Amino acid sequence: MPLERGGRQRKYASVLEERQCEPGEGWATLGFLDGKSQQVHLSRFSPYAPDLTAALAAPNQATGSKGQRMLVPAERVAYVAFHRRNSDMGKPPTGAKARSSLKVHVSGGHSFVVVPPGKEAQDAVGFYAEAYDLDHSYREFFFYAHGVNAKEINQPIGAMLLAEGAISAGALERGVDTQAAEKRTPLGQILVEDRKIDPEALEQALETQARRKLRLGEVLVEAGLARPEDIEYALAEQKRRGGRRIGEILVGLNLVSEVALAKTLAKKFQLEFIDLEQHNINLKALAELPKEFIEKYRVLPIDADATSLTVALSDPMAMNVIEALRAQIKKKAKEVVVTPTQLEKFIPLYLDMVESAAISDEMDELLKELVDDDTRAAEADNEVGSAKSNDSTIVKLANQIIVDAYRRGASDIHVEPNGREQGVSIRFRVDGECLTYKELPPQHRAPLVARLKIMANLDISERRKPQDGKIRLKFGDRKIELRAATIPTVNNNEDVVLRILSSARTLSLNEMGLSQRNLEQVRTLIGRPYGLMLCVGPTGSGKTTTLHSALGAINTVDMKIWTAEDPVEITQPRLRQVQVNPKIGFTFASAMRAFLRADPDVIMVGEMRDVETASIAIEASLTGHLVLSTLHTNNAPETVVRLVDMGLDPFSFSDALLGVLAQRLARALCRQCREPYIGTKEEFDELANAYGPELFGTKLGVILGPGFRLWKSKGCQACSGTGYKGRIALHELLVTNDAIKRGIQQKASAEEIRKLSIEGGMTTLLQDGIEKVMAGLTDLPQVLAVCAR
Repeated sequence: MPLERGGRQRKYASVLEERQCEPGEGWATLGFLDGKSQQVHLSRFSPYAPDLTAALAAPNQATGSKGQRMLVPAERVAYVAFHRRNSDMGKPPTGAKARSSLKVHVSGGHSFVVVPPGKEAQDAVGFYAEAYDLDHSYREFFFYAHGVNAKEINQPIGAMLLAEGAISAGALERGVDTQAAEKRTPLGQILVEDRKIDPEALEQALETQARRKLRLGEVLVEAGLARPEDIEYALAEQKRRGGRRIGEILVGLNLVSEVALAKTLAKKFQLEFIDLEQHNINLKALAELPKEFIEKYRVLPIDADATSLTVALSDPMAMNVIEALRAQIKKKAKEVVVTPTQLEKFIPLYLDMVESAAISDEMDELLKELVDDDTRAAEADNEVGSAKSNDSTIVKLANQIIVDAYRRGASDIHVEPNGREQGVSIRFRVDGECLTYKELPPQHRAPLVARLKIMANLDISERRKPQDGKIRLKFGDRKIELRAATIPTVNNNEDVVLRILSSARTLSLNEMGLSQRNLEQVRTLIGRPYGLMLCVGPTGSGKTTTLHSALGAINTVDMKIWTAEDPVEITQPRLRQVQVNPKIGFTFASAMRAFLRADPDVIMVGEMRDVETASIAIEASLTGHLVLSTLHTNNAPETVVRLVDMGLDPFSFSDALLGVLAQRLARALCRQCREPYIGTKEEFDELANAYGPELFGTKLGVILGPGFRLWKSKGCQACSGTGYKGRIALHELLVTNDAIKRGIQQKASAEEIRKLSIEGGMTTLLQDGIEKVMAGLTDLPQVLAVCAR
């Protein structure tokens, strides 16, 4: 039985022939895994030999010289290419199979077009194949399996789609024309993909470029966002890339489906196509690859056994990914093809499930430690004294609660002690709903609360009055920031509420869920040189996030922006952000007065809490500054009336006000398990009455019948069976016009202002919610939970 490399016996029969070379023959080229090659002389070649015996010169029978010999480990070789004799040039390959061709991609970046091999010429070690080109200097190859990245049917993907009936000839021609006319990959996209600049920096540079009519590279270098050598690299890369692939263009034009393209790509590369929705994914397979590798190369391990790892990818043409994958694992890699949409959907879902399982196991271990520790069975009379800051289990427990809440997307953590007899309830607020997380034994209430107070730099001995503080925690490469509030409750308890601050990247305006009309109007308002724009809604409705998105859209190198906030939850480069402190007299009003002496272009005020702050904001907006602020009111028209009632001069206020954006957050349907269905007449009538019967048909074009489609979620692992995951924003945007300004000056009622706003094009919060119901983003009960009829 032939030997495996390293001397191990193979478990399969030999089917590949040895090659014996006649005198005067035997020249071959060895292609190595690193892309290098070496011309050698082989008198004999066996695919099963662990080492190849080669010579750098042909043997000389007259002198008996065998040439300088070298021993090459076969595991370093990707392919052996046998040279063609001059007399063989132009001779056709053997058999009728020569009508088709196969492109073999090998490690090191090389590829060869060959005649598809028969079964007798291949096994698990590799395969023989004849060169397809009759005049090629190589007549035959042996490709080692460990050196082959991909085998590709040598036929254009468009022609294959056409042959399989997935696309018409006219549609293919349209796609080819689009590809020919399409511009190169944008310079900014290349810089972001290769991590030369951040997406936020690109957006800022594009805004500046549009105003100043400069080249993007000049703007980036001038602003210090990119180096000249980065721009030179991106220009060279842009030239090398050319346009998009034809398959990507056809999918983008809706001329072919993602599934049809993926199936054809799988056939072209002789791989299996997998539908991840119908495939059971082995969670243990994900442990075979680091999380960073999966996220970087966008691949998903879906199964594993003792010898191989099955990996799903969406682009079998990405040879760099395949080479990186094979270098990463010690097993045999088996690639399967999936659609890009499914891959992007399942990568975060399954990584999250694996991480959640690990954290859950760790939490169970921590709780077990607490239960098994006899020293915690009873509390001392002085409960504070029993809370030790260096108690490793309590420290781990507090950290684990925060990390788990962060990973679940919670906005708040509620620690609720219930006295000596009952346990400590820990609840998370996720997507606006409070959910039970864990119940801890009652004897741990004081140590846990004390630990959280220590983390927030609060006085652990003070339990009679509320305290506020901040917690900063590092979790891997992420930093978590929380606002802590303690409140004494009955039965000698002390509750702790931790709000997780959204200190991550600023969302762009395009990601805020604004309708097309509202998005265009907001961009117009923040593009004004002066005036007052307000964002209103209840606590936790995302007002600060929206204002920071607006600031991000205008945060360019030529703008000076000051913000006064309490607290500073979101940070952005180039913003000059100030934390107000009312305890020392540094209020919003005093901060704004200071800003006016500091050469601002834009001022953002965290909240207009009093008439003094509002008056200064109006004064600033009337003296050439754009002012953004928030207010706690229910809707946009009510905001106008409220500010006039506070004592503002209606004439100055009407001149300064640009617009009011009111918003709410409603629970969103889980995108993993939502599905469409035909709505009933009762649902049609309910939606029409809520929206306005006439507008429902005329503006939205909704008609009762088979085309009346709504969405529902059945519940899945991603949404923990609830059917809801995440939240969407509902908006109403009042933009002032002459009629509304006259109404403000005449101190019109909220209802009158509402009527004038609707006539001016405003969509109410409820109407915006119903439009998002029709789009399948949420359902009517969730909209009605946050909006009045």
